[in-house]
Amino acid sequence: MSDDVAWAEPSAPVFRAGTGRTLDDGALRAFSAGDLDTLEDLADRWWFELPARYGTELLGLLERLPATVTARRPRLLMAGVLAYQLAEAGDDVRLRAAMRLFELHGVRLSKRLRSFTRPGDAVAAGVLAMHAARARGQYRTAEGIGAWLEEHLLRTDATGALPWSADRRVGRPGLIALNRGVTEMLAGRPADAVGHLRRAHEQAGPPPFQHFAGASAAANLALLAAVRGHHGMAGAWLERIRRSGPVPAWLEGHLLLGATIAQALLAIDRLDLSTARQALDRAGSAEEQGDLWPFLAAARAAYAVASGEPVSGLLGLDAACFAHGMAARPGPGAHPVLLRAHADLLAASGEGNRVVALAESAGAGDLLPPVARVRLLAGDTDGALAVAGRAARDAAVTPRDALELQLVIALAHLRTGDLDGARARFEHAVEVGRQGLYAPFALFPRSEMLELCRLTGTDPRDVGAMRSADDDRHPTSGPIVLLTRRERAVLAGLAAGDSAVRMAAAHGVSVNTVRTQVRKVYRKLNASSRTSALARAGQLGLIPPETPRSA
Repeated sequence: MSDDVAWAEPSAPVFRAGTGRTLDDGALRAFSAGDLDTLEDLADRWWFELPARYGTELLGLLERLPATVTARRPRLLMAGVLAYQLAEAGDDVRLRAAMRLFELHGVRLSKRLRSFTRPGDAVAAGVLAMHAARARGQYRTAEGIGAWLEEHLLRTDATGALPWSADRRVGRPGLIALNRGVTEMLAGRPADAVGHLRRAHEQAGPPPFQHFAGASAAANLALLAAVRGHHGMAGAWLERIRRSGPVPAWLEGHLLLGATIAQALLAIDRLDLSTARQALDRAGSAEEQGDLWPFLAAARAAYAVASGEPVSGLLGLDAACFAHGMAARPGPGAHPVLLRAHADLLAASGEGNRVVALAESAGAGDLLPPVARVRLLAGDTDGALAVAGRAARDAAVTPRDALELQLVIALAHLRTGDLDGARARFEHAVEVGRQGLYAPFALFPRSEMLELCRLTGTDPRDVGAMRSADDDRHPTSGPIVLLTRRERAVLAGLAAGDSAVRMAAAHGVSVNTVRTQVRKVYRKLNASSRTSALARAGQLGLIPPETPRSA
C-alpha cells in the first residue's frame, strides 16, 4: 500500500527554452495532493532547487506527514532539512538545531540502510548517515557507509546511465564520492580524499541542477592543493569551478567554502593580505562553520602569522577548537592542519621551545619544518641542519615545507661561512617560490634574506622581500631546552611530586642515578629547586598539560 497522503500521476518537469528557469505546473498540484512519488522525483531532478523554490510548501507538507512516513522517504527528508536551513539562514540558533536534527535522522537511517531498495533512497539515506557519523567524529564509520553504499549501488542500480544519457540528469551524481572525499579530508588522509573528490568531479551531471557535487569536489581539491602549496594545481581547480556551471548565491557559502579558503591561502602565500582578508571574511567564522572548520581555522592562523598578529591568532585558534568541542588547543591526535597551525603560531610568538615540545609529544613529521626553523632562530645551527635534513628526506614533504627547509639549510650554511652551500640552497628555494610562495621567506630575518639575494643575484621582489622595507619585526625564538627521554621522565616525576626513591623504583635504576638526572634537568632549566624547575618547564611547554603537578 502506498503511504502517500494522496496520489496523482507524476508529471515531469518542463524546461522553458532560453529562460534558464524551471517551471513545473505539476509541482504545486503534487504538494497540495500529497503526491510524494512525484515530489521525490522532483527532489532528484532539481536537487537544491526544490527546497529553494518550494521550501514553504515542502515544510508545510512534511509537518502534516506522520513521522513513520517521513522516515521511509529519505529524499523528502533531505529536501526538508535543506528547506529549513534556507528558511532559518539568518538565525544561528535555529540553524544549529536543524543540523542536530539532520544528525539525529542520519543516525536512525544508518541502522537500516539495507532496507532502501530504490537507488535514490539509498543515496539520500546514506549521505544523511555519513553526515551524522562525521558530526560525531566517527570518520571510519562514515567511510564504511560510503564504501558500502557505492558497492551496493554498483550491484543494484540497473540504470547504467552513460554521460550522454538523459538519466544522468537525476540521482545527485557524484554526491557519495564527494562525501567520502570530505570524510577523508577530516580524517587527515588527503591522498585518499583526492581520489574520491576527483571521482565526484568526473561523475557530476550537467547544470543547472546536477553539477553541484562536481563543483564542490573541485572546490575541495583546490583547497587540498593550496594547503600543500601547489598554486598551479589549485588555480586549475578554481578555474574548473567557473566552467562547471553557476551555483546559486545561497549555496556558495556551503558548497564552495573550500574554494574560498583556497583563495585565502593562495593570497597569504603571495603576501597579498588584503585579498586574503576579503576571502576570509567571505568564508565566515571557523567557530560556526561545519565540516571544513579545521581548514578555515588553519587559514586564519596563517593570516595571523603573515600579518604579525600571532597572539590574536592563538586566541582565534583556541576559540575555534573550543566551539567544536576540543578541550584544549591542538595537540596529539588533532587534525594535522590544526596541529601545524598551532606550531606556526607558537613559532611566530617566539615560543620556540613549545614548538619543539609539541612536535615531540605529537610525533608528527609535519612539525619538523617549524622545529628546524625555531632551532635556527635560537642559534642552534647544527640542530637546525639535522632536523631540516631529516625532514627534507621525507617523500611526502609538501612544496611549501620543502621551500622552508631549503631556507633553513641556506641560512645555516650562510652563518657557518659555507657560501657555496648557501647559494645552492637559496637558488633552489627561489625556484620553488616563483609560483607565488613568498610567505616562507618572511619567516626568517629580513637582513639575512637580503644577504642571500645579494649572494645569488636574486631580485628581492622575486621572493617578496621588499614588501616590508619599513617593517622592523624580526623573527626570533626563545631559548631551546632539549631533554633526553630519561630526563623527561624525571621531569614528569618531579611534576607528580614523586621522590627520588619512588622514581628509581619506577624506572629500575638507582637512587643516585635519579639524583644525577635531576641535577642535569635543573642545570638545563637554569633552576635550583623543584619549584623553580617546574615553573621554568611549564613556561617552556616541557610538561604535558595532562601531567598532574605537586602542590
